[in-house]
Amino acid sequence: MPEFDMTTTTVDILRHAECEGGPIFRGSTDVALSTEGWARLRRVTAPLAGWDAIVTSPMRRCREFATELSEARGVDLGVDERFREMYFGDWEGVLIADIWAAEAEAARAWYVDPENHTPPNGEPLTSIRARVAAAWADLVAEHRGGHVLLVAHGGVIRNLISHVLDLPLVATNRFGMPYGCRAQISITHDGESAMPRLMGYNLDQA
Repeated sequence: MPEFDMTTTTVDILRHAECEGGPIFRGSTDVALSTEGWARLRRVTAPLAGWDAIVTSPMRRCREFATELSEARGVDLGVDERFREMYFGDWEGVLIADIWAAEAEAARAWYVDPENHTPPNGEPLTSIRARVAAAWADLVAEHRGGHVLLVAHGGVIRNLISHVLDLPLVATNRFGMPYGCRAQISITHDGESAMPRLMGYNLDQA
């Protein structure tokens, strides 16, 4: 029987900030942070320290800031494609207000019940949850006992939090996560098992 070793892994989770292009369904549209977005992320992370590694989505709005931070702090950087944002299909790159004006019923159905309603030609929520859960398991296993920063997207973070809390898929869109905000998950290891706890959510708004 494995011994209870009480090893703890801490993961800070940072959402990217404002981007070029305005309030669109950004999803897989690979755009850069705006000037305001860069400034916000620098303010949020300035007082934080102690990471052994940084892991990021490959998308520019996450990866470029994560690269700057890793170089400034002398911390190893890993890029995991599975932490990319969802693909919104026909809604990609379209203003959110325009979708609500033209396709209000479909937009409302997706916000209320994302498990059973997907944006036209978009990525199903079951697929997003599966890849995020797999990426999370690998991150925790690789960095067991360490302190990691994950830089990712609103949709990814909502899926991750609801996965860790063992919530149904329908709960995913009920988590808000402002630009540049941070969550923290602590994982206690007992042999081969891992017990995650949400330690903070919507932290460090700046």
